Amino acid sequence: VLATDQDIGENGRVTYSIKPGRGKAKKFRIDPDTGVIYAARTFEIDTEYDLLVRAEDHGVPKRSQQARVVVAVVGVPLESENAPVVKTGDQHVEVTESDAPGYLVTLIQASDADGEQVWYDIVGGDERNEFYIGRDNGNVLLAKYLDWERQREYNITISVSDGVHIVYTQLYVSVIDINDHRPEFTESVYRVDISENIEEGMEVLQLHATDEDEDKKLFYSLHAARDPVSLKLFRVDSVTGSIVMAHRLDRETLAEHVLIVIVKDQGTPAKRNYATVIITVHDHNDHAPEFTTKIVQGKVYETAAVGTQVVQVYAIDRDIGDNAAIGYKIASGNIGNVFAIDASMGVISVAKQLDISTLSEYMLQVKATDGGKPPLSSQIPVHIMISMADNAPPRFISEDPAAEIYENQPIGTFVIHLEARSTSSLLFQLIGGNVGDMFFINPSTGVITTKDLLDYEHNKFYNLTVRATNMASASATCSVVINVLDKNDNVPYFEQQVYWGEVSEAAPIGSLVLTLSEVLPPNESGSNAGSNGLKGNYNHHVNASLPLVIRAKDDDSGLNALLHYDILDMLPRRYFHIDSSTGAIKTIMFLDHEKIPFFSFHVKVTDLGKPRLTSELTAEVRINITDVNDCAPTFTQSEYNVTLLLPTYANVAVLQVNATDEDSSENSTLRYDIIEGNRDGVFAIDATSGIITTRDVESIGPSYRLAVRVSDGKFAKVAQVNVNVETSENSGLIFQRPTYEGSIMENSTKISTVAVVNVLGSTLNEHIEFSILNPTDMFQIGLTSGAIQTTGRKFDREVRDNYELIVEARSQQPDREKPRVAHVIVNVTILDINDNCPMFVNLPYYAVVSVDDPRGSVITKVHALDLDSFENGEVRYEMKRGHGELFKVDRKTGEVTLKQTLEGHNRDYELLISAYDGGITPCSTDVTVHVKVIDKSMPVFSKQFYSDTVAENIELHSPLSVAIQAESPLGRKLIYSIVKGNEMEEFAVDFNTGKSCQALR
Repeated sequence: VLATDQDIGENGRVTYSIKPGRGKAKKFRIDPDTGVIYAARTFEIDTEYDLLVRAEDHGVPKRSQQARVVVAVVGVPLESENAPVVKTGDQHVEVTESDAPGYLVTLIQASDADGEQVWYDIVGGDERNEFYIGRDNGNVLLAKYLDWERQREYNITISVSDGVHIVYTQLYVSVIDINDHRPEFTESVYRVDISENIEEGMEVLQLHATDEDEDKKLFYSLHAARDPVSLKLFRVDSVTGSIVMAHRLDRETLAEHVLIVIVKDQGTPAKRNYATVIITVHDHNDHAPEFTTKIVQGKVYETAAVGTQVVQVYAIDRDIGDNAAIGYKIASGNIGNVFAIDASMGVISVAKQLDISTLSEYMLQVKATDGGKPPLSSQIPVHIMISMADNAPPRFISEDPAAEIYENQPIGTFVIHLEARSTSSLLFQLIGGNVGDMFFINPSTGVITTKDLLDYEHNKFYNLTVRATNMASASATCSVVINVLDKNDNVPYFEQQVYWGEVSEAAPIGSLVLTLSEVLPPNESGSNAGSNGLKGNYNHHVNASLPLVIRAKDDDSGLNALLHYDILDMLPRRYFHIDSSTGAIKTIMFLDHEKIPFFSFHVKVTDLGKPRLTSELTAEVRINITDVNDCAPTFTQSEYNVTLLLPTYANVAVLQVNATDEDSSENSTLRYDIIEGNRDGVFAIDATSGIITTRDVESIGPSYRLAVRVSDGKFAKVAQVNVNVETSENSGLIFQRPTYEGSIMENSTKISTVAVVNVLGSTLNEHIEFSILNPTDMFQIGLTSGAIQTTGRKFDREVRDNYELIVEARSQQPDREKPRVAHVIVNVTILDINDNCPMFVNLPYYAVVSVDDPRGSVITKVHALDLDSFENGEVRYEMKRGHGELFKVDRKTGEVTLKQTLEGHNRDYELLISAYDGGITPCSTDVTVHVKVIDKSMPVFSKQFYSDTVAENIELHSPLSVAIQAESPLGRKLIYSIVKGNEMEEFAVDFNTGKSCQALR
């Protein structure tokens, strides 16, 4: 079904519905937008249905119309030999925009050779449902108004079916445009700003309009204006819409033009539209300032104060804004700049003190300039006369007189002559600044002379105040600056007599010598170095950032105070150069600490005055040449030979190699090692002393060629050590005992005899020498007596409790090729004294005990160790302070137990437990045990003390390595929190798990 509504918008939008009645609405449904009725159920052939279809718009109020629709149900053949044939073929039709809905577009005709009913449907190309086709007759009607501006061509696909076969045909619809749109300006109001000096024929504005119709040719024209004058000044190009200037503008006549422009199309009838054009004319600087008079005259007294107003000039400008903003300035004639003018007000005032003797009248040229671009200006002459008042005070001819005079000039030397102008005679007086009464002024002439000898170093200038008074008692003052010139009358002098410096021997040529921040004098035994470079021993600290600068002063000034430095000694001048003007010292030759470790020389200073003066005393400069590791160590022998007699023992000294280094001790720390020939590791060498000792005597061979290296960390040298191993013959010498025993008390520094060894089998007067083969600095043996003594060094039993000394007795008789040798072992035991107190371990001690724990329960255990031995190292425990009625400690084990239950004692306790050793005078140590009493409802930490260490640059939110764990005896959920010690909130704890992490840095 198809219904039309002449309204537009929502008022013209139609919705379809089937009016319900006796189940008809359930058998059919209708598209609410297109009006197409569809079957909702199956039907019986040869039945009819009467439907009442309602069409309703969406206006307010809604309007509707009903139509009766008869639906006849016909049978569809099951078979058909022939398909329908479209008689009209593909059609091309034209429809205008103004054709109303219901307009017959065309008729689709088809036939079926079988004589069957054919059905027509639109199946494509009509997405907006703008067309309608009769299903049984093929009439194509307009369902809606078409819009050429929205769609100009339609390709509609129509299907024709006999119930079995379907064929298709195309309907091409062209929409013809009609003049249904008014042209539209792009803007309803155009605004443009132009200058009044725009040339004739120049474009002011480009109008733009659009038309949605097909014929888009538009014509523009000027319709009206607020002021009729505007219609003569502008014209509009009818085709392009360009507004151009017809005549020159004058802002002073009319500052704003309001035009009404019209645009129309070529339709029939033509449609038109209007727009407003507002043209604002901006001022152009086309008027120069104009003075109100032709010349300005003024008069001012010579005594007029600075700032006194003399005359005012005034000009006007017919422009506006900046073009009319006038600024005044004096263009010429202002000799000496004695006058000033206010740039905005044009007021001319006195800028400097006037002097009629200099000029009695001024002819100024004042220029008035506006603020336009470019600016316009005009000038006016201003004539100003200077006159002198009868009662005017004296005037000094020179405003700021000054003079110079050398120091030490004779008394009465002329300085300066002051002159003043007055109508009567004058009296000159010095009224201020004459410090020390050094100057005199003649009261009649104004001549100033010296009254005493001047000293530049005492006072460099004087600022005198002179007053001149006339006969009418009127006075004037002026300041006289007298600069005292320096003469070279002071010798330079050094700030200090001795300068200390330091420079490395590796410093390149041209390096500055550095200062020493602190210097200690040389040792008394060391020979001080002079200019010949002798060695000295000095302790100092280096300030490496400051160069050594020799400083002197001269109380003179200018060239008289410029100083020149020289080194006096010949040898240092070959190595060092002093900057003649700054006093900085630098090297000019390579230095060698091993040849000359120290320089001492003298420096003199001379000024550059005339005559040149030299310091009475010279400065001494002392420079240490610091050593660098530039010399290799050398062995005292290139090859060492030694014989080792068997049997021997471990740690027996075989030989000591020695090496020296020419570098200083800081750079010559020598280290020794065996790098070759030490088969099976038989020998060892002390890296510091160079003593070669035996190590594995069981694997010793007949001979060894050891390569021993010495190194200072940078350079190294190697020496050959030949060890010849021989078996000693049965010499007949034997010690009186197979072994010797001795003991010494620890911590003793008293030199005492440990043991005396004796040999048997010696002949009368046979010379036997004793020695300790395994070197130690704790013991020494008499060369011929065999008495073994301590050296006075303190023993510590806790470090070492036993020493095994290998003592050799040796006799070299002239008639024997080999010496007679015997060996014995001396065991020295270090006896203990009670010099160590017990030390508690596993600190700190925290214990948690429940109120339900029975009597005798062990709550914790303390443990202490004592490094002493025997009774001195035995530890016992006592409770020194605490709650003895509740707790006790086992004397031997250190276990802390309950003496009774703690029901009703819900609190924290601190027990002070002491550990004593078993010495004659016992030594003790105290420890505090923290006990916390809890009940069943309180959670218990697995440990009472947790510790961890973190780096200061740890990342934020990094977890700590500790795992804080607790449990509830009642199985309740636990919440963890930090309650103390985290005031800066640097740590956080997970309230569920107890994991700690760093929150802040």
